[in-house]
Parts: sequence; C-alpha cells; structure tokens
Amino acid sequence: MTETPLYEGKAKKVFRTDRADEYLVFFKDDATAFNGVKKGRIESKGELNNAISSAFFEILAQAGIKTHFLRRVDANSMLVKKVDIIPLEVVTRNLAAGSLAQRLGWAEGKALPSPIVEFYYKDDALGDPLINNSHIAALGLVTPRELEWLELQALAINQILRQFLLARDVKLVDFKLEFGRVGNEIILADEISPDTCRFWDAQTNQKLDKDRFRQDLGQVSEAYQELYQRLLNPAAYKARVEVRLKPSVLDPQGEAILRSLKSLGHVEFSSIRVGKLIELTLTGDSEAQVKEKMAKLADELLANPNMENYAITVEPKQ
Repeated sequence: MTETPLYEGKAKKVFRTDRADEYLVFFKDDATAFNGVKKGRIESKGELNNAISSAFFEILAQAGIKTHFLRRVDANSMLVKKVDIIPLEVVTRNLAAGSLAQRLGWAEGKALPSPIVEFYYKDDALGDPLINNSHIAALGLVTPRELEWLELQALAINQILRQFLLARDVKLVDFKLEFGRVGNEIILADEISPDTCRFWDAQTNQKLDKDRFRQDLGQVSEAYQELYQRLLNPAAYKARVEVRLKPSVLDPQGEAILRSLKSLGHVEFSSIRVGKLIELTLTGDSEAQVKEKMAKLADELLANPNMENYAITVEPKQ
C-alpha cells in the first residue's frame, strides 16, 4: 500500500492510499490537553487508541451504526473510508464532568436525569466553542434535519456503548463524536478512545482516560491498557427467567391459595396464577447472545414447553 501524507493533527496522522476513497490513519503517542497548551507523550497510547477505537467501531457496526472504519492494519494504524468531516463535535454526557460540571457548578460525577447532547464548533483557533442550533444554522454546518439525526445517532451510540461497558464494570461518563459525509450520507468518523471519552471504573470511579494526563494523576498508559483489557474480557450479565403455566393449563397451587384467601375474607381476588423466578449470573459477548443462550436453557431445562411459558430479561451485572 502506497501512503502519501495528507494531514497531521494532535493525536493522528492521515495518509492517502492507492485507493482514492480510502485513507490510512496512524495513531501517535503524543498527548495534548487544554487546546494544545499542555503537551506530552504517553507510552503505547497510539497503539492502544487504535485497538480501542477499532473495537468500538466493530461493536457499533454489529449494532447497525455506519462508520468510516474498514479494518485495523497494524498496531498503530487503521484503514478508513474517505469522508468530508463536518466541523461539529457532538458530545454526549451521562454524568457531570469537565466543562459541564464547571459551567453548571455541579459536583463531578453527578448523575444526569437523562443524557445531554451538546455541539461544539470544530475550530482550534476559536477553542472549539460550545454552540447551539441557531449558531449551527447560521454557520451552515448541517441542515436542521441532519442536526436532529446527529443527536439521535449520538443517543443511540450512547445506549449501545453504555450497556457494553457497564457489563465490563466501566461507566461511560461522556464522549465526543465526529461525523463525515460520504456522498449524500453522513457516517461516524474520527475515533472513540480514552482521548475522546471519559471512562470510570464502575466500582471505584477510578479514571481510565486522558483526564489522568490532564490532571497529572499518573499511570496514564496503565489506565488505557486497563480499559482495553476490559473490552477484551467477557461481560458479566444478570439473567431473569420468569416461568408461568400457560393460560389453558390448570394451576392447582394458585387455586389452593385463592381458596385460602377467600376463607380469610379476601373476596376481592378472582384469580391467581403461580409461577417461578430464576435468576442467574453468567458471562457472554452481548445481551443478545446471553438472551439466546438463556432461551435455549429454558427450553431444555428451566421450563416445560408443553405446559409453561417463560419471559427472559438480561441486564449488565452491577
């Protein structure tokens, strides 16, 4: 593959390839903070960010999110589709941290009633300022319909990644997304890594992202490595199987309870059906995979398919 330098940013280099519609992105070990005021170098950061971003893009692709990611080429590089980046940073927040905590005077870690989506104008000279819908319209960055789509897409990605990470004992505090155009289509681009997201350990709130560099907390490379290992580990889930007799099957236990209640004067009850609740903790690659596994287990062991119906719920173990 022939590579021609195209662009170098704070954390990445972009190269043209033999194909006009594909670029090579190289992740650097360089680190910056506060719009480039603070600079440094984090050992293995480029390799880890490439691996983490690749993993997240693959997870999102499996969930139906279109991205620029094609494949991981080597330790520090990925092959991506050529996109025209929209100069708009889409930030989604689940907990108060960073600039949001400062602007609103909230304690870091305060849970938000619902996720907040913010937009920032991507311009280094201006410091990437926070802007609203009217500013976006005045700048002509996207149409109102596209802006609505970007917000919905950010919330959908948030839901996918929050569930995936929580099952691996990681809180997704907030994250920045960038999008680009391919013809008439807008797709997810850039990266999803500890450089662009805040990740906290779900039990201790230990920071696993670039805030360790921003705040001089140390062990930055170790935190990135820890996050990557969490992504590789099987997730822990809690599954609940509720089993009940089918409506057409008599329920002697329910009838006995109903007679006892009436004998005690509780005549307001007209029908009782008795079932059983089974709770299990297990590992799996995704909620869908665990639910499929539990359905097979229910058919084979936990329920009698001739007499009983069952309902399965799965959620990350906390």
